[in-house]
Amino acid sequence: MTVTPTRDDRPPGGGPVSRWSPRRWAHHHYLWWAGALLVSAIAGAIAVGLDTSPGPGVTDGGALTVLVTATLLAPFLLIGFGMSLSFAVRRRVHDDVRSYGVGQPVRADVPPADPDAPRWPPPAEEVLLRVEVDRVPGAARVVERAVRGGRHRWIESEGERLRLRSGRGTLTATGPDGEVRHRATRRALPGGPHRSRWDIELDGRRLRCEVRGLQDPPRRTLLEPDGTAWLLQMGVPSLLARFRGKRAARPRPHGRLPEELAPHAAAFVLWLFCELEEHLSRVRSYGQEVGAMPRDELSEAWAGWPPCDRSTATTTDEEQATA
Repeated sequence: MTVTPTRDDRPPGGGPVSRWSPRRWAHHHYLWWAGALLVSAIAGAIAVGLDTSPGPGVTDGGALTVLVTATLLAPFLLIGFGMSLSFAVRRRVHDDVRSYGVGQPVRADVPPADPDAPRWPPPAEEVLLRVEVDRVPGAARVVERAVRGGRHRWIESEGERLRLRSGRGTLTATGPDGEVRHRATRRALPGGPHRSRWDIELDGRRLRCEVRGLQDPPRRTLLEPDGTAWLLQMGVPSLLARFRGKRAARPRPHGRLPEELAPHAAAFVLWLFCELEEHLSRVRSYGQEVGAMPRDELSEAWAGWPPCDRSTATTTDEEQATA
């Protein structure tokens, strides 16, 4: 396996890129606002220069129209630039590192819903996520099936079938013999709420990921104990997809993972981040939507802020069960 290790004086994984590094420019929305503001200023200057009227002021019809348009747009562009710049200064992308491993590519896809399927009752089997591993389409998938007394979720790959169970900051994949093959556990980090670390065990291999804040992350970085970093792009859906909701609004993570990971292990990692983004979005929406439901303790526990009355309690079997 060919990897790009980061073994030097920097922190594990290479550490965060400098706040003003060009590597961050693609994620800084203030640059787009600044560009639009610059174009508006250039258009106004050209309009003034093209005015050929002998009297004072701009009286030419076309030049006057361009100048008025640029003048009206400038305050909105300036406000957007200021807000985006302030946001970029206050928040750093903590999971951005200088170099990553180059193992096998993985990609998740949400299959479209059957338009002819009835809305109720839900189908007996529903594919929640299709996972492409090492450019093999459908190498694994996450399936939800109806069983007596509820619905269970499974990871299926060639010759493997693991049952998913989730709870307060936990996600496990259990084999038919009851042995836990994969496990992810959230651990709170100091420094305020919504800061946590996820320790992921995949058939004996250990990875970890840090979650800081409730902002939409452009990426997630997995770190190995030796400092090797692996990058996953979250595939955050577009605004139109979020407006449509349901399956269209689900993230579609993709990136690179170690070559030693089996397809079901890669599917477990991708599903973990899909679940994490879902819980984070629920916590973000509290107080922002009209008629929002009361706070979901399970979502807060996943987001890194466990309920105060259960902060030291362990996860029960009932909390582990998935719907």
